[in-house]
Amino acid sequence: MRSRSPTSALTSLGSGRSSRRKTRKSLAFAFAVASSAACMMHADLASADVSSWLSVGGGYGLKHDDDRGRYDGAASASFALGVGTDPTKAVVVGGLLRSTTYFSLGTDLGLSARIASGGFARGQWGLALDVGPMWRTFGHGQYGRWPISAMLVGGAPWGVQLAVGGEVLRIAGEDARARGVVALLELDLLRLTVMRQGATDRWWENPSPAGGRMASRPLAGLLW
Repeated sequence: MRSRSPTSALTSLGSGRSSRRKTRKSLAFAFAVASSAACMMHADLASADVSSWLSVGGGYGLKHDDDRGRYDGAASASFALGVGTDPTKAVVVGGLLRSTTYFSLGTDLGLSARIASGGFARGQWGLALDVGPMWRTFGHGQYGRWPISAMLVGGAPWGVQLAVGGEVLRIAGEDARARGVVALLELDLLRLTVMRQGATDRWWENPSPAGGRMASRPLAGLLW
């Protein structure tokens, strides 16, 4: 068996440290962006009863490396926040800032338009669709740089949600056309607390849900 030379061992160690530093920097960058956006939106949320979202979670993604002609997989951590229209309506429209960090790769930042069912906005069963441009901060263009991102989010009571989506195309530059998929399990802290009303009040009542309390309706949530 051939033993590794000291030079090879040092190179491997240096590569591992570099990867860990890159991951920590990506997470710090994502957290800073999310915190800044939250501060800027605080005044609006305090002065009006609008739909609001603040989710954290994790999952796994596959991103196509155009140089090597293969998909690279990585575990991920996600943060998203946004605001929308009146949560008591059947359909809610708003905007969302999402940061997704792929460990060993880097961070994606996206600004999306969101259309959601009223049930989703009120912390019940529901659906939301997010579509918009995204900035891919990692690589030298082989994964794409400015793709279109789309995410379908299924919401359940207690703030739990499952998001599945991906990136395609290229809206600017001469980099590769992005191809990727991601699945995320998230907890929306505002759907769990200030937005929540409905059946879960039996176990933990929200005394003053955003937008006001609605009259109980059979099967309300998924489509209205």
